[in-house]
This record gives sequence, structure tokens and C-alpha cells, in this order.
Amino acid sequence: MESFELAISMGVDTLECDIVPTKDGQLVLRHESDLSDTTDVLEKPEFAGRIHSTELTLAELQTLRAKERVPDWRPGSAKFDGQFRIPTLKEFLNSELVVGKTLILEVKDAPTFLKQGIDIVSLFADVVEESGIADRATVMIEAFEPPTMEALRSRFGNRFPLAYGLEEWDEENAFRYDILSLDFQLIRRMPEIVARAHDKGLTVWGFTARVEFAKNSVEEYLHNLIETGVDGIFADHPDLLLTYVEGLA
Repeated sequence: MESFELAISMGVDTLECDIVPTKDGQLVLRHESDLSDTTDVLEKPEFAGRIHSTELTLAELQTLRAKERVPDWRPGSAKFDGQFRIPTLKEFLNSELVVGKTLILEVKDAPTFLKQGIDIVSLFADVVEESGIADRATVMIEAFEPPTMEALRSRFGNRFPLAYGLEEWDEENAFRYDILSLDFQLIRRMPEIVARAHDKGLTVWGFTARVEFAKNSVEEYLHNLIETGVDGIFADHPDLLLTYVEGLA
């Protein structure tokens, strides 16, 4: 939650988060179910051999604390290791932080969790509906697998725009939804797909802007991302991106 507070203080109007389930069917905000890179789970002997969210109950998971995933890149972030807990989706959607914002909620790895007996799409839909978030924020829902996209469409109908995330091109399904969420590496290989999506009435988002990837200057790096023509950019350093965009206005 502290990262969202920081982002809002930097001026962002859109918050994105990834969602995974716990062993007891609760939903939490983590980039993936493997907690070893983003929490102190490996330092907890009581959880030896259990490093995935689906192997821990919510009560167990909330004893963990977050850590920086790439500390060599981001030592300034890593100095906060061990301070912050992992929020639940319910907590996030019910917080005052989200009021008036746009939220992009990514349902992670649904086919994998379904094989483990966890229907994350149904759990997710229940939380979203119970929260009444549609009355307080603009919501978009994202997933990377066609079966997940279809399950979301079946559950929500047209109530929320659906964003189909792609790291590799999928001609069969790419234009079936409302938004394309594209890896910038894919856009570089196929720069025409942004215009194609726009011609079909779709919005395009690009992921992820990380200034550590800049080969020359940060400004040149961000400029090249903007020049792809995407409508929105997922950014790990939104303050730098916003400063650059404001300079172009």
C-alpha cells in the first residue's frame, strides 16, 4: 500500500497490481505466487519448503514482509526491505487511495491455479463485486491467457474493459477484447501493431518502462517508448516518466 501512496504523491492517475491466491482462497497483491524474490519467506524457518502463496494461508502470508526484487538495480528501494506487509485485494479496493483513480487489475496465472484446485477468476470476481469498486473508481481487468480472458468475459460481461496482455504476438485473439497490453519488446519487433489496434478501436498500453534499461540517456529511452504511439505506459519510475511527458506538453 505504501508503494501506491508514493505513486499517487508522484501524480499518477492509474494504479496497476497483480493478484495471486493464498492456500485458503484469499487474494493478495504480488507479482507472482513465488514469494522468494519479493518477500522474506526464505528467512522464515517455519515456512521451509513453502515459498508459494498457494502454500501459505493468509494469516501465514501476512507475517511476511516485502523486499526489493532487484536490489542491485535499486539499492534505494532495498533499504526499505522488511518494513511493509503484503496487502489483500479487499484491502486495496476498499481503501481511500483508489477513489477517483483508474485501476488495472491483473489476474495472474489462472490456468496454473485452476490445476491446483483454486478458481482465481471466481474468487476475484466475488471480491470485485462485493467491494462495489465500480462506484468509486474506473476498473480495467487484465490477463495473459485466452482461457482466463474468456472466463472473465463470461463472469463480468461488458461491465469492465478487458485488457489482453501479450509478450508474444497472438493474431487469433489479439483484437477480441477492449485493450491490448503489450511488452515493449514485442512492439519493437512489430511496431505496426499499435496502429492496427487503434484502427480496430482498441486502446494500447505498453509494459514496462524501467529506466535501468536506458542505454544512453533516460530521456532518450522514455522518448522512444512514447514514440511507439501507445496510449498508456506501465512505469516503475512514474515520477521520471511524468516529468518527461510534462516537458513535452
